Amino acid sequence: MVTKKVIDSLYKLCKDRPESPDELDIALLFEDVADTHALELDEGHLTINSLPPNSPFHKIALKRIHGIINFEEEIAIVLHSSIIFLKKKEAKVNVHIRQTKASFMDMIRSKLHNPEKETDENS
Repeated sequence: MVTKKVIDSLYKLCKDRPESPDELDIALLFEDVADTHALELDEGHLTINSLPPNSPFHKIALKRIHGIINFEEEIAIVLHSSIIFLKKKEAKVNVHIRQTKASFMDMIRSKLHNPEKETDENS
């Protein structure tokens, strides 16, 4: 089971993209999940046909992949702000999307642009 702690460690482990897509362990995908998810590799893109064509994760540029990690029951494809988990034994896909935290400056800008309106309840 993949926990929040494991997900956070995946983002840290795969913080940067490799120099070249050739450094990715693409063979891992084709050993374990290629048939189940009808994966295709062409022209620098990985297509996951177990996802609908209108999904933003259906076709991914290899240069956007930070890492491919093997787990007991699934394979993780780590991107900058999301992780795609492909189940090994069934055509199920789970996607984790990283939520970015607002910086201190973002919070100040938000307050300046959207000041809370105080209402007078006695009116």
